[in-house]
Amino acid sequence: MSEGKLCRQIIKKVPIMKITPYAILLLPVLLVSCGGGGGNSNTGNSNSILEPDPDPESNALLIAVANDGELLASVKSGFNNTIESNLARSEDISLASSVELDSTATGFTSTYTLEANIDEHDVVKYDGNYIFVAPSRGMDCCFVFDDIASIPEIDEAEQSEATTITSKEDHAIRIVATDPDDATALEVGAIELDESYSVEGLYAHGDQLVAISSSGWWGIYGDEFASVSSWQSQTTILDVYDIGDVTAPTLQMNIEFEGGFVNSRKKGDTLYLVTRHTPNIDGLNYFPVETETAQNETLLDNLSIEDILPKIKVNGDESLLVEASECLVTDKNNELALQATGHPTLTLLIAINLKAQTVVNTTCYLEPTNGIYVSENAIYLAQIDYSNFSSRTLVHSYELSEALTYLGSGVADGSLYLSGNNDFRINEHEGYLRLVTTEYNNNSDDWIDHKLSVLKLNPQQFKLELVATLPNGERTQAIGKPNEELYGVRFLGDKLYLVTFERIDPLYVLDLSTPTDPFIAGELEVTGFSDFLHPINNNLLMGLGEDENGFTKLELFNVEILSSPYSLGTVILGTEDDIISLDSLNWSYSEARYNRRAFTYQVVSDTQDRFLVPANLGFYNEESGYSHEDRLYLFEINGKDSASSASIDQVGHIAVKHDAWRDSRHRGIIHNDSVFYINGSSVWSTLWSNPAEQNGPM
Repeated sequence: MSEGKLCRQIIKKVPIMKITPYAILLLPVLLVSCGGGGGNSNTGNSNSILEPDPDPESNALLIAVANDGELLASVKSGFNNTIESNLARSEDISLASSVELDSTATGFTSTYTLEANIDEHDVVKYDGNYIFVAPSRGMDCCFVFDDIASIPEIDEAEQSEATTITSKEDHAIRIVATDPDDATALEVGAIELDESYSVEGLYAHGDQLVAISSSGWWGIYGDEFASVSSWQSQTTILDVYDIGDVTAPTLQMNIEFEGGFVNSRKKGDTLYLVTRHTPNIDGLNYFPVETETAQNETLLDNLSIEDILPKIKVNGDESLLVEASECLVTDKNNELALQATGHPTLTLLIAINLKAQTVVNTTCYLEPTNGIYVSENAIYLAQIDYSNFSSRTLVHSYELSEALTYLGSGVADGSLYLSGNNDFRINEHEGYLRLVTTEYNNNSDDWIDHKLSVLKLNPQQFKLELVATLPNGERTQAIGKPNEELYGVRFLGDKLYLVTFERIDPLYVLDLSTPTDPFIAGELEVTGFSDFLHPINNNLLMGLGEDENGFTKLELFNVEILSSPYSLGTVILGTEDDIISLDSLNWSYSEARYNRRAFTYQVVSDTQDRFLVPANLGFYNEESGYSHEDRLYLFEINGKDSASSASIDQVGHIAVKHDAWRDSRHRGIIHNDSVFYINGSSVWSTLWSNPAEQNGPM
């Protein structure tokens, strides 16, 4: 008997409901110690999937498949469900024509992350000595704006020049050495990449640099994310380089995963990768006419298990990425199960140990995914279920360890998409999972409802149980005024800050100190709104968003008294220079409003912090016409130890003028007194003490 099968037999004989809490903690260790999953021992996979629970009291929504045939049948059913849904939709159309805050400053800043101890991939990484800059995507020539009508016309020559600039860039990772004493930088190396793949992001891990690339890209908001066919014929590449000598990096490990890239996180030596894979069935028509139905049925009937399981290549050696026995499917009899179960797309969770340079575990489940959130303890995958103009969000949780043990599933009313910065809307704290969902209805007077749901894991039942909602029968006050969309959301310990907007900006402060009885403690109405919220400390909150004129603004809030929050003032980016009046600022935008990785923050002392905000600014005057400029603003939070007198103070900015539209990526780094601004793939710099002098491009 193989080691993997022996472990499965041992686990199968343990009644889960009779395991003590200590045994539950030990179970992942037992699972990790059992090797041999993934179809090939060379990948280092280990089997972490529990066998179907023999105890009838268990309430797991996701269960292990009994055999290859069950997984195959579920995939076939999923294809049929997708095709039927597509046809129904076509007919309808034709008829209708918490973040933990550091108390001490570090010498240099790193990637701004949602969770303090969970690293996130980004196109720019800094390790204190070298800046690693991923090459630009081909489609990154232009900016993205909410109101395109407010932007001046761009002539064809400018657009052509922008495209030329992007295409001339080498498809390589730049390695730039920094000197934080005088704010200078010099390219010392480069890593050439395959031009057929886009770099999703990088990780700097000691003497290793990790590059994640993919053959497809869905963007931040990705309507394609929910599409079944979009995940066919996709490849995700993981390259690990030895950068002990940055002038001559060497490839340590190359892994090709059959499946599209979804997201990643890193904790310690382990990188967690989430991918999706739809089997590519040649000839299958997703919108068949009557004469093509029989052909579809024949193709699905002839599928084998090898046809649907994704492959992996480790340094060129190919094997199965996962076996059927390592996949979960929905228990159709579970109270949370969708009416139509089965899905043709596999969601895969993969654990890679960077120190050991091996794939240590892979698991999968056969359900759609609408994004992920990763706490310090678990991976949560959101799944939206629509039915009769209502929606609910299923959440599936897995242990954040190399075991990737399935913990349980739960449900909350409303929709929770987790792309972009939307994972600020979900948070795990002291054993409770809190999430803010949105429901759209047919009520013209108030067609948007926002709801807070609080869930708690019952490990014996494999269920995230709903323990509280807001609003509820006793606390009926709505979150947001009628027809107000939800913008900024931020959890901080036992508090939650929410910003909704239609014509004014209500800031809501929720008290979550009693998880089973959350309530709205206070609210404040100001003009404009905030997309991105950053807690300075327990008494101060900063918002980055848009003022009533559509310009990018920063606003500081005193939230010391939960019931009486108030504004300490605003800063409008682009109006600070004497030579520039409000009338000449034509438009402004900041990537940091929607992408937290573009925001840089450093805790300096008990009284002062520093932060960087990138901005794209458009100006107009009658003599010279339109002009635009990229800037990286240097700001300080002063007096933060006394909330009533705290302030946002501008120190200066780095300015980059362009004659054409450029790469929209902007990142800032603080290292001691030096500031480095990555604009596209170029590096600019200045000293905090003398921002009027700047170096670049480098």
